[in-house]
Amino acid sequence: MTLDSFPMLWKIRLALRMWGLLFVAKLAISIAPLPRVVDYLLRPPRRICTPRLDPLQLSRINERVFRLGPIHARCLTRSLVHLRCLCTQGDRGELVIGLPPTVHTSDAHAWVELDGRVVGPPPGTAGHVEFVRYPRR
Repeated sequence: MTLDSFPMLWKIRLALRMWGLLFVAKLAISIAPLPRVVDYLLRPPRRICTPRLDPLQLSRINERVFRLGPIHARCLTRSLVHLRCLCTQGDRGELVIGLPPTVHTSDAHAWVELDGRVVGPPPGTAGHVEFVRYPRR
């Protein structure tokens, strides 16, 4: 299914849900260690959301939603939102945090993988090499 086939009200509801999750993610990482935050976001939903979106399409929606509004969402919080959105539709993703291949800076980057495939949010790995993965295998 493409996003164009969904009613406008459904799209607005998804965007509002993502903004709410962004708030929850920002608050959670300010008060709890990241592994606990990921465990919290990966808890099974009460029910699986339908209709199911392709993980890459969901990632593009994530990018568009967070371009709007006054709050700048960093890669970590966008990745946490994407992780939870995937979980609510029945996909079990993994949060990956990476560092540049030549460590001249400590600029880390976060992205989400599903079954070993990068599914966003854009720009994916951005040339970074995996440093840590949650949940840990």
